[in-house]
Amino acid sequence: MPPKGKGNGKKKGKSKGKGKGTSKEPKCRAAAEPEPTSHFYFPREIISNILSRLPVKTLLRFRCVSKQWRNLISKPDFIASHFRHSSSLQFSGSSILIGSRHRESNHHVVSLYNPPESVVQVDSPFPCFFPNMYIVGPCNGFICLFNPPWGELITLWNPAMRKYKMVELTDSLPRQGLHFLASIGMAFDFQHNDLLILRIFCVGIMYAVPNHVEMYSSKSGKWKKLKNEMIFHILEFTCNVIVKGVAYWLVCMPDKFGSRAVFVRFDVGKLVFEKLPSIGRRKKHQYLVELEGSLCMLDWDHKDDCHMDVWVMDDVDGWSKKYSVGPLVGFDLILGCLRNGDIVAKNENGVIFLCDPITSSIKEKFSFDNNKDGSYVIVDYSESLFLIGGMLPVKKQDAQDKLARKRVTRFDDQFIIILQFMLLHKYIYYIYLLCVGSQLPLLDVVIASFSYFMCS
Repeated sequence: MPPKGKGNGKKKGKSKGKGKGTSKEPKCRAAAEPEPTSHFYFPREIISNILSRLPVKTLLRFRCVSKQWRNLISKPDFIASHFRHSSSLQFSGSSILIGSRHRESNHHVVSLYNPPESVVQVDSPFPCFFPNMYIVGPCNGFICLFNPPWGELITLWNPAMRKYKMVELTDSLPRQGLHFLASIGMAFDFQHNDLLILRIFCVGIMYAVPNHVEMYSSKSGKWKKLKNEMIFHILEFTCNVIVKGVAYWLVCMPDKFGSRAVFVRFDVGKLVFEKLPSIGRRKKHQYLVELEGSLCMLDWDHKDDCHMDVWVMDDVDGWSKKYSVGPLVGFDLILGCLRNGDIVAKNENGVIFLCDPITSSIKEKFSFDNNKDGSYVIVDYSESLFLIGGMLPVKKQDAQDKLARKRVTRFDDQFIIILQFMLLHKYIYYIYLLCVGSQLPLLDVVIASFSYFMCS
C-alpha cells in the first residue's frame, strides 16, 4: 500500500495548491502597492504646496488624475493658497488684461497679455455690441463688467476659469435731478469668503446729501441697502483701485472752504466708508494703483521732461513719498502702473510700453491692430480658482451672436428711417393745413413752420 496520504498530497498540495498560490500572489502584491499619487510617497502638505504654485489651466487638467487631487483642488483653503501664490508671482511678471474697442465695428475687445508672450484675445461674456462696457477689478481673480451710467448688465467674470454670472439688479432707481451716475466697486470679505459688489447712486455736487449705497453678496445672491452718513461726490463710473479686497475712490468732499479732493475706502468688516489722510499739494495728474500689495498714488505733470512721484499709503504714518521716476521721454500718455512697479505708457503711434521705474528703460512693448486709439483700459490680473454659485461657461461669439448683433443694428436703422419718414410726413401735412387755413404764401408758411419745428 502506498504511504498514507502521499499520493493525495502530491496531487492536492503540490499541483493544485501551488497553482492557486502562484496565481493569487501577483494580485495580492499589486493590491498592496500604493497609487503613485498617494500620500505614501509624498505627504499631502508637500503635494498641496506643489500644486498651489501651478497655473489654473494645468490644475484643471490635473483634476482628472485622481479623486484625491480633484477634492484637494476644490477645497477653499487650497483655492486661497493658490491665489496667494498667483499674486506673489505677479510681482516678478504681471499678467495684463486689456479692454479696447475695434476701430471699424466699435465692438468691445478683451485681450490678455503674459510677457513675453503675444497678446491673445479672450472670449468675454459681455455683449460686444452694447454701446459701453466698463471694467472693475480684478478682485480675487474676478472682473466686473457693466454698462454705464447706472451700472446695468453687471456681469461677474473669472477669465481663468472661463465662467461668468449675470447679476440681477434691485428695483432701486435713480432719483431724477438728484443722482447723475452710478459708481461700481468690488470688495472681498476674506472672513466669510464672500465677493461683494458696491453700487453707489452718486448725487450732484450742488447737493449736500449722502449717496444711496447698495451691496451685493455673492454668497447670499442678494442686494441690501447700506447705511451711509458720509457726504462725498464721486465723479467716476468705477472705483479707482482695489487693494487686498478693499475698494478705494478719489472723491470730492465739501468743507468750509468749498470742496477738496480726498480718498475714501470701503471697510468690509464695518460696511462703512472711511476717509483717508490727504497728501497735500500735488501735481496735475493723480492715479491710484496697487504697488507690491500697498495702496500707492502716481503724481505727475504731462510735460516733455515728465517726472513722476510715487507715494505709498500707510495706516499709521499716512502718505510718504517712495521714489521719483523720470524723465519719461517719448510717451504720449501714461496709462498707469502694474503691481510689480512697471509703468504702462503709450506713444503717439499707439504702441504700449512697459517701463522699468528704476532705470527708466523699456522692458516690453506691444500694439494692437484695428483698435481705436485712446480706448485702452489696462488692469493687472491674477489667476484664481474661486467660483460663486450660478456661474455659466463663457461661450465663443459664434454665428448666433453675430446674427443677433445684425438684427439689433438692422432694427436701429429701420427705426431711424421710419421715424424720419413720420416726421417728414407730419411736417408736410402741417404745411398743407396752414396753407389751406390761413391762405398765406407757401414760402412764408414753410419758413414759419420750419422755425416752429426747430424750436419745439
